Amino acid sequence: MAASTTQAEKRLAMLLDEREVVTDKWEALNAAINSREGDDKALTEVEQEHILKYRERVTEIDSETTTLTKDIEATNGAIEAARLARRAMAGVEEGVEVEGDGIMYRDFATYARDFILTRTSPECAKIAQLAGGEEQALKARERLQLLQRTPANTLSSNVAGLQTPQYLDQIFQIINKNRNLVNSAMRTSLMRGTLTYPKVTTRPIVSVQASQKTEAGNQGMVVDLVTQTASTYLGGGDLSWQAINWTTPDALSLWFDLAAADYALKTEQDAAKALTDSAYTHHITTQVGATDTFAQMMTGIGAGYAAVFANSGRVADTIYLAPDRFGYFLGLTSNAFTQFMSVNGQNIGPLNIVISRGLDSGTIIVGDSAGLLVAETAGAPVELRVVEPAIGGVEVGIIGAFEADVVDDGAFALITTAS
Repeated sequence: MAASTTQAEKRLAMLLDEREVVTDKWEALNAAINSREGDDKALTEVEQEHILKYRERVTEIDSETTTLTKDIEATNGAIEAARLARRAMAGVEEGVEVEGDGIMYRDFATYARDFILTRTSPECAKIAQLAGGEEQALKARERLQLLQRTPANTLSSNVAGLQTPQYLDQIFQIINKNRNLVNSAMRTSLMRGTLTYPKVTTRPIVSVQASQKTEAGNQGMVVDLVTQTASTYLGGGDLSWQAINWTTPDALSLWFDLAAADYALKTEQDAAKALTDSAYTHHITTQVGATDTFAQMMTGIGAGYAAVFANSGRVADTIYLAPDRFGYFLGLTSNAFTQFMSVNGQNIGPLNIVISRGLDSGTIIVGDSAGLLVAETAGAPVELRVVEPAIGGVEVGIIGAFEADVVDDGAFALITTAS
């Protein structure tokens, strides 16, 4: 424990500080005199008075400083002698031994005894009286003051070689390969760069015959061929042999996972655009707003259902929602609704729910899932790998051709604000 500063030491420190200030003023005055031009360096009466005061004060300070220094040295010497004497006497006590400038307790019982004797609680005071009164308590206090036990510390920084870094071989970021909208549509394998399919543009009609041997329904059938050009999605990169073989999880698999996730997002957005463009041309008259109530939302869904039937003759089976609209919709389902209508994570009444990250924010579409055709290369995205032995690398890539098209005009209706 560091010793407290005595009053003599405080006085000495104050005098030394004052002497430094007086000396600085004296030096500043001499510098001003020496800086005068020519031979005009004689001291004025005022300057002589200041220098005299500085000299007298420095002499007084030096005299008192000398005396105080001797007194402090003598006091410190006496304290050290007393400490050494107490240390020597403490070493005679059973269970205590001298070590260096202090003492060491041989056993915990001796230390515990001295600790108890120096406490001020009523119970400890009674124990001290039984052990010999204040004299024993004073000796115990002196022994505790001489106690020196500085165990060698071993910190974490001292054993850095034993602290192996903790690595996790798991990727925590999202690698999302979901294509909810694409997976809900009609699917076919794409064999060429273009997709051609028949489309009925004029249907024969049936009418009530007005009378015998008169014509009724009389309309020809027209079937056209529709051709759509597929888009090819491609991504590539180059990995070293070391990056592939010295990583966990291995960088090659991670590269393909990340590339496939981006392919999934791009193709989902492609299908969502085809769906939205068609639905936009058949949006309902009174569209659903961003803050509509549950009842208003259900009214819009009903209007979309009716519009799909009126425009295409199809029966809608799906509600397509952007993620933000689905989240908003969930917050409204606590409102009262009719008994035949159930709302959960998979459907709203007879309509399936498809949540697509490919849709623009705020979009809700009602339609028949069979009205959307998706054509894609089999196994897409296809992984491509070329070994580069000369440089110890592997050139990688993914590729896939994709096309989405609404096969029946009017199969989808936009129920949110058109944009």
